[in-house]
Amino acid sequence: MKSYLKISPVGGVKQIGSNCTLIETNSQRLLIDCGILFPNEGVFDINYLIPDLSHIEDIDTIIITHGHEDHIGAISHFIEAFPSATIYAPRFAKELIKYKLSQKKISKEIHDLSKQIFTDIEVEAFHVNHSIPDTKGLLITHEALNLAITFISDFKIDKKTTYEALFNFDIIKEASAKYSRRISLLDSTNVLSKNLETPSEMDLIEPLKNIIKKCPGNTYVTTFSSNIHRIQTLINIARDLGRVIIPYGRSMQRYIETALDTEFLTGDDLIKDADDTSVKRKKIILLSGCQGEFRGALKRVVSKQDSRFKLSDKDFVIFSSKAIPGNEKEISLIYNDIVEQGPELFTPELNLIHASGHPGRENLREVYNAFKPTHAFPIHGESLFLKEHVKFITENKLAEYSQMILNGDEIVITDKVKVLNKDHHPEPILIHGKDLPIERSKISERRKIATQGIVLVSFSKESINKFKPTFEITYQGLPEFISEHTEEFSKAIIKEFQALKKSPIDEKKEKIRIFVRRYYGNILGYRPIAIIHIC
Repeated sequence: MKSYLKISPVGGVKQIGSNCTLIETNSQRLLIDCGILFPNEGVFDINYLIPDLSHIEDIDTIIITHGHEDHIGAISHFIEAFPSATIYAPRFAKELIKYKLSQKKISKEIHDLSKQIFTDIEVEAFHVNHSIPDTKGLLITHEALNLAITFISDFKIDKKTTYEALFNFDIIKEASAKYSRRISLLDSTNVLSKNLETPSEMDLIEPLKNIIKKCPGNTYVTTFSSNIHRIQTLINIARDLGRVIIPYGRSMQRYIETALDTEFLTGDDLIKDADDTSVKRKKIILLSGCQGEFRGALKRVVSKQDSRFKLSDKDFVIFSSKAIPGNEKEISLIYNDIVEQGPELFTPELNLIHASGHPGRENLREVYNAFKPTHAFPIHGESLFLKEHVKFITENKLAEYSQMILNGDEIVITDKVKVLNKDHHPEPILIHGKDLPIERSKISERRKIATQGIVLVSFSKESINKFKPTFEITYQGLPEFISEHTEEFSKAIIKEFQALKKSPIDEKKEKIRIFVRRYYGNILGYRPIAIIHIC
């Protein structure tokens, strides 16, 4: 059989999240990453979304590149779908995955990721910089096809960092010299950023320190709980200024504990518990995540729902993070609440207190120049980002060929490289409750309930064929004044029911349902959902 390699994104292109890419050869089927997608405002209490795996046959191997939720969050669903697959992950991601599985009482061995040799391909992990420790790019090589693939879904280039190793360019430069066909799949997240080169974590130290040392009260700092390098900066600042760190919120505490255990973080002597009353107020740097989550730690403090901490006009609040797309409105409301209560607010829009974990255009150019791809297919981004990334590659001649691909498309490499664009691109699966899938049609029902309200009319089964049936009316999600119309409505519905006395029961129910919607529609200006129940 002729040798081939096929690349197909399952998630992570067309949207930022649910990252997953299928690599298939004559003898191997592997998935890279198994992430979740965070829901937008219109999905009505959905926990998260995961890639649709229904079209994928059995998988031999799952490789994890790093520990962010959009790369490991769906791990339990993937294990359920592919129970025999062998899983490889970097050390930090491995510990995060083990914790996740323990919470769900799932037993599965996670192997250390290094260089994995399969029958017809080799997958070698190499270090890249990012906003979480121990992030890897992948070099996938296929000798028979004279092919090298550089796959880096999330990265930045931080040449100043003292927290981790530098981006390993040597491995992709060597591949560039050895293989005649070279395919790149690189991060598109910041292709539209005004920062052509992403700032270093080191660039934030002095700005953050200068702000914190002026604070006469509590210093509240929000950052992503996975950004261990930022947390290390804050621990170092706390040591220099004679302060302590209080991690606040379960996610922040868990990530810090994991980072200390794996030695990606130092300074546990400065980390105190929120209940430690011996710590003076002006000595506290309180760390929390903040994306506007309803039960988030800072959200509780700002909304005056927290039992331990209250804002005062002597406090500083520092947002060392940017909003995940879709959370901007909620965070702006938090900004307003903070300002109204008196603390001084510092945001990344006006201060150098946050650095992205993704590459600007000049960072991308550096990787392209090192690898010199013959074919470039941008990944990890919304459709607009992918299109602009292709344009950037083409205009700057960074690859011989570049094309936008979406979830479900296929890149097939034999003696040629072909792109198969599919008409149907699978939608992510909605997960809610106890990690259960829910159909999109049910979300539509939730939306209607939320926006239109319900009128429930329950008829007594014994009276359904009587001239004057017995029934109860219940309202949900409608204005209080609507109950004033109940007596008049009761008379109208009896009259309507009597006109339908010879109709079959199902026909009666449907016509009564339509009548109820029309009746209240005339009062409200919109038609609520009507449910007719016979019990």
